[in-house]
Amino acid sequence: MTIKQYKRAAGLFYSRDEAESAVRDLKAAGYDMDQVSVVAKDADQVAGHETTDKIGNKADEGATTGALTGGTLGGITGLLVGLGALAIPGIGPILLAGAEATAIATTLAGAGIGAAAGSLIGALIGLGIPEEKAKMYSDRVGRGSFLVMVTGTGVEIDRAATIMRKHGVEEFDIYDMPGATPTAIHHVDEDIRTRTDLGDRDKIRLYEERLMVNKQRAKAGEVSIGKHVETKTAEVAVPVERERIVIERTDAVNQTVNPGSVDFSESKPVRMDVYQETADIQKQAFVREEVNVHKEVERDTITARDTVRREELDIQGDGNVVQR
Repeated sequence: MTIKQYKRAAGLFYSRDEAESAVRDLKAAGYDMDQVSVVAKDADQVAGHETTDKIGNKADEGATTGALTGGTLGGITGLLVGLGALAIPGIGPILLAGAEATAIATTLAGAGIGAAAGSLIGALIGLGIPEEKAKMYSDRVGRGSFLVMVTGTGVEIDRAATIMRKHGVEEFDIYDMPGATPTAIHHVDEDIRTRTDLGDRDKIRLYEERLMVNKQRAKAGEVSIGKHVETKTAEVAVPVERERIVIERTDAVNQTVNPGSVDFSESKPVRMDVYQETADIQKQAFVREEVNVHKEVERDTITARDTVRREELDIQGDGNVVQR
């Protein structure tokens, strides 16, 4: 008898392309799309159509709803089995794709969205997600991130975690499913001597741990760039002209004049204006230097180290064994 305990994995993707790639890889890995759900904000408000209490399924309604939401969920609507659209207080229109997410939408619509502020948070808490995480998921969905949830057995969730981390999932965690009871699977043992190969349930799977690295953006410093005024005394040489009076006197030798023509009375004085230049100082502003401020990204590689475990096959006995 085998006991299977079901769990739920949930995490956020920043972009639709990341979320869609993760869902496609889950499908390619053999996951039933009933196990996968996506919750996202409808940035286009479903192409202008009213979204309040609108619950649908593409199988029943054709491709109409899926086509209207193509701008928000893209190819995801073609992968998952259900599609719902709701107006959530504080968030606005959201889309819910997948069987479980559509069930959430149906429950919320039946309860009356208008009276249930933060109802998405309550729905996530009802799925076994802690309140703090539920609030964070709701807030990030409201800002445009894509919430992807996967349900399954412990083994299935571990494989889903590897796939989702490969596509850059954020705030990823695994939660117990409230109300889910372990399933007992009974089977009749077969005589392995009559078989040429092991069935899937009898195969030995060797596991290994791998380092999965998430990057976080953190503030490393702050630079303030401005300007101030400094005052100093400037000097400039200015050539100026100044006039002066030059009096030249020359002795007269043997120059005679007619005595009758000489008037020894006082004569009118000769007046001359004397000028000089002065410096007229004015100030004018000029661009001395231009400063352009921008940021450059320096790329470096750091090494992350941790201890990982790896299972190896142990073969005991004296039979004829060939390893391939």
